[in-house]
Amino acid sequence: MLPVGLPGPLRTASSPVTGGSLRVLGSGEVAFQSIVERVRNAEKSVEIRAFLWRDDEAGNILGDAVLAAADRGARVTIHKDKIAAVYEYTGGNKQSFFHKRVDPIRGFQAWFLGAVYRAPGSFKQRPNDLAQRIVAHPNIRVEHQRKRFDHSKIYIVDDHYLALGSMGIGDNHRHEWIDVMVAAEGQEYVERLRERMAGLDEFDPSRGLDFLVHSREAHRKKSCPMISHRLALMDAAEKSLTVEMAYLGDNRFTAALARAVQRGVDVTLVTADQADVLANINRATCDALMRLTGAPQNLTIVLLPRMVHSKVVVIDHRFCDVGSANFTSLSHGVYDEINLYADSESFALELEREIASHCQDGRIADARLSYRKMYSGLERWVMAYQSRRGG
Repeated sequence: MLPVGLPGPLRTASSPVTGGSLRVLGSGEVAFQSIVERVRNAEKSVEIRAFLWRDDEAGNILGDAVLAAADRGARVTIHKDKIAAVYEYTGGNKQSFFHKRVDPIRGFQAWFLGAVYRAPGSFKQRPNDLAQRIVAHPNIRVEHQRKRFDHSKIYIVDDHYLALGSMGIGDNHRHEWIDVMVAAEGQEYVERLRERMAGLDEFDPSRGLDFLVHSREAHRKKSCPMISHRLALMDAAEKSLTVEMAYLGDNRFTAALARAVQRGVDVTLVTADQADVLANINRATCDALMRLTGAPQNLTIVLLPRMVHSKVVVIDHRFCDVGSANFTSLSHGVYDEINLYADSESFALELEREIASHCQDGRIADARLSYRKMYSGLERWVMAYQSRRGG
């Protein structure tokens, strides 16, 4: 019996996606260059939604591609969230591509984040001529001066191609971190994405390919419809549940994983051994999952030495939930998030192979995990504060 939140039995109502319309772009340089070339060769239009855009080699390569498309006549729209400037000042090379003026609020937040994680930020931002030319270009519209709370990472080219996932624009995402990006080709998918982003229709898994969305503008305040849908998908798992997730901590999702383990589903959770932020919450969540379930053989927790930034769930080797949303309260009601849902065995197996390739240098947690309880409490306090302010 399928949990409440999905219309009818999943397997009988769904229309599986067939053909080559869906593709796993993967992680790192391969995924990055695939997206850059699509942007560079755009004929009519480009739309980019970016949470983080660093002024480093990756940021400038994409900037060059945007400028090349615009110079050729393509209309470009860039939605860049100002709130992410805090992370641009404190991570990677500590240089923001668009946000060169460090305002007092973002400066204090960056200082506090750097103090907590012992990673001091830089408030001396170097000017970037390329960024200035992009902002001034007549064929480019850049929205970057307000806090959008938009955590999505999306590229739409010529209203026919879309790529989304977890990869931010920066050299650490390109070379060091593990991200997963996927692509869909077809005008009908782009139109459906726009429809869902505008809140004009509900999530419909019977379509075979749809989008799990939280929009602060389209949805009722302090509500997040994608929570019930994501939980219902996980509760529908009968055989397997493979999760590669950057940030944990939302107890509803920890409980859903525990329920799956307890009913005999093979559950694999892949995350970083030490995340860049929320590291103690992540380890506490993994430890709680082992404690709640008794750590049976059908639960495997893989800890990777690199930062895992992916947000992927694969259910029964067939149903997929992949995009920008973490298992945190920030992703469910505070940030705008967009995930792709697909019913496709071939796509699901491709995602599982991608995740398996990441695990080659990981270690399986075979004992309860240690973490710093004081820091875990501080991280939860910060997340709760951000959730109240943003919700």
